[in-house]
Amino acid sequence: MEIDTTLWILTALAGFMAGFIDSIVGGGGLVLTPAMLNLHPSLTILQAIATQRTSSILGTSVAAWNYLRNIRIERYIILPACIAALSASAFGVQFAKKMDPDILKWTVLSICVVLALYTALRKDLGLKEERRFHPKHETIAAVSIGAATGFYNGLIGPGTGTIMVFAFVSFMGLDFLKSSAVSKAANVSADLSSWTVLLLSGFVFWILTIPLIIGNMIGSYIGSHMAIRKGQAFIRAIFLIIVLALIARQAWQLLM
Repeated sequence: MEIDTTLWILTALAGFMAGFIDSIVGGGGLVLTPAMLNLHPSLTILQAIATQRTSSILGTSVAAWNYLRNIRIERYIILPACIAALSASAFGVQFAKKMDPDILKWTVLSICVVLALYTALRKDLGLKEERRFHPKHETIAAVSIGAATGFYNGLIGPGTGTIMVFAFVSFMGLDFLKSSAVSKAANVSADLSSWTVLLLSGFVFWILTIPLIIGNMIGSYIGSHMAIRKGQAFIRAIFLIIVLALIARQAWQLLM
């Protein structure tokens, strides 16, 4: 595959937008997957996902680094979440090969509707910390969230970061900013695991990874910096927008 200058720039821009959105509340795949399939129609869906995940690992790593150097996160939360996400994501990829795609789409749609309604009705959700567990039980909660969302990452993919942010906010009582920080680190682990399976299956299109990586890393840095600067209310607003976009996308795919 050859890529001309215009296509190279458009691919980098798609990577930038995905990185910017994903670094705040997740959901970068909403932008990148359709963009990749439209810009490079010869790619299969698995090739598009594997190729863009190559860039998202690096971009999300930039966002995680930016969050973690500015926000204090307890190790007993972040490390177990990352390990659980890493382990569960590989299993999710294997199950994805056997599942009915329509069942997966309905599952995503149902989850997103619940997320949107709950967040919209709880006006104060995630604006301040309301820790729900004793510290020694928070490790178990973090493992549960990491494993569940890691499995989802391998099974379905798009929206993983968004669902992970919601889980840390609603289940553990973290605020949106700290939840975004933890989810970025755990998402890197989940992406790395599922990407390795896709890489070994030969789905990565390396020529397209360069513009994607450049765009995604820049977008991730700017997005995470803006989230840190603007705070909880900004992240909550972006979260609702992304969840509604996920609902619209899944409904369109199922009904059209």
